[in-house]
Amino acid sequence: MMRPIASRVVRGVVPAVFGLLLASPRGFAADSCGGGCPTLPSNARAVSATATPLAAFPGNVLAATLKKGKAKKILMVEGMLTDGPITPVVLARVLALGVDVNGLLLQPSPAPDIFEAIEDCGAFRADGDPDGACTVTGNWWLDMDDPANAALLGVPITITLVGGDLLGGAEVGAPVDISLRVRFEKK
Repeated sequence: MMRPIASRVVRGVVPAVFGLLLASPRGFAADSCGGGCPTLPSNARAVSATATPLAAFPGNVLAATLKKGKAKKILMVEGMLTDGPITPVVLARVLALGVDVNGLLLQPSPAPDIFEAIEDCGAFRADGDPDGACTVTGNWWLDMDDPANAALLGVPITITLVGGDLLGGAEVGAPVDISLRVRFEKK
């Protein structure tokens, strides 16, 4: 007896999909919105990715969207990129972060460059960290009432954090964690 085509396809596809899942790079993404955001959060959101490969700047990217920009608020943004201990040889790298909201740079902003937070993670660092782990963090803000930001009021806003190695050297591909937290605060 011949089995239906759908049954044969499913039997062949399930093992193939399972094999692809096992072969994919390890990594875990988390979102405070959870479940795919059936409705966008209005005041705060946090997203992160764990054990993702380090990319040359600006290749590591996270984004968080809030329901709409609000008057009489300040948008506060925190970002972090960290790599784990690198063994057996610690190589020079320079981790950097940058952020924008709907394409507009936040404060502080050293325009025209997008990277606002930089950490020199060379082999001989001043902090004496023997395992070579390195973290770069940044804090930014945006006054929603500034006339230059009027286009952000009443529309969904997407905050995009970019990071990576400015040197784009030998450590690209090493696992890193990246996180982004955004929130509105009353003025």
